[in-house]
Amino acid sequence: MSDEYRDEQDEALDQAVSARLAKLRTMPVDTSNLDKVLRATIPSSRREWRILSFRPLRALAASMVLVSAIAAAIMLSASSGPALAEPAQMAQVHQDIVSGRIPVMQVASIEAANKMLNAQSPGAPTLPQMPESHVMACCMKSVHNKKMACVLLRDEGVPITLAVASAADMKLAPAPVMKRKGIDYRVQKFGDLNMVMTEQNGKWLCLIGQVSADHLMDVAAQVKF
Repeated sequence: MSDEYRDEQDEALDQAVSARLAKLRTMPVDTSNLDKVLRATIPSSRREWRILSFRPLRALAASMVLVSAIAAAIMLSASSGPALAEPAQMAQVHQDIVSGRIPVMQVASIEAANKMLNAQSPGAPTLPQMPESHVMACCMKSVHNKKMACVLLRDEGVPITLAVASAADMKLAPAPVMKRKGIDYRVQKFGDLNMVMTEQNGKWLCLIGQVSADHLMDVAAQVKF
């Protein structure tokens, strides 16, 4: 095959391809289906873009508001009902008072203690009457946001803490019950400390000391409201 013949064939092929491409350029192309798909997938305005972009932020904000509301409800329910003073907490209160780790006010009578506590914290629980020789110092404490008036007594040379709160604010701990002169006492022990709890005349009382539970109940029997 001569070079002249091959050139003629190539030229004929090129002409055929050019003619075919020319026909394709003039053929109409239906893009309506493609346009519908794109419009359904892509937002058609800036406003739609903003709505889509803000949706995750709105969802996050709503979640944070919901979490905050649940936390607030839990805190409100916890603070509105009576609190439970655990033995470890009450033992710590006694040890802090006896060791001087918390500030206390030296007093010589229950009357003086009540005046000082009410001046320090208006509406503080009122301490009951006790033998004056027992009274040494007093202070205010808070357990689960509930006010508790504390007085340090000394009975036969042994320090005893008497804590008083409203019975509506503090509830008796689940513990073995001992009855003494018609009064029920909840008796507990933490380390070398004994404690007894009871309710009288709308008041919650707890006595703590390194003495027997029987001795603490004897001291509680001297309480007069």
